[in-house]
Amino acid sequence: MKILNSTPGYINKMYSNKTAKNIKTQKNDDLDANKNIDRINFSDRTKNLQKMSKAMETDPADRKKYVSDIKQKFETNQYTINADAIAEKMAGSILNEVG
Repeated sequence: MKILNSTPGYINKMYSNKTAKNIKTQKNDDLDANKNIDRINFSDRTKNLQKMSKAMETDPADRKKYVSDIKQKFETNQYTINADAIAEKMAGSILNEVG
């Protein structure tokens, strides 16, 4: 088979056109692939639990003062317990759990 001088130019031209189309298609495929990224959506309850967990990891400075104040009141018999308020909160929490 004899290849003419004009044929390599034609082959190169066809090859370069296909390569350019493939590159464009590959770029579009990459963009489409980025749109289909796997995602995880957490429920509001899970988000709240994560916030609570983070809050529990850090010990606020006010908490130590609060506890020491209660200890001091308890030791000096100044700390009073309101039994009615505690009973109402307990009954309310039980009713919330039951529905």
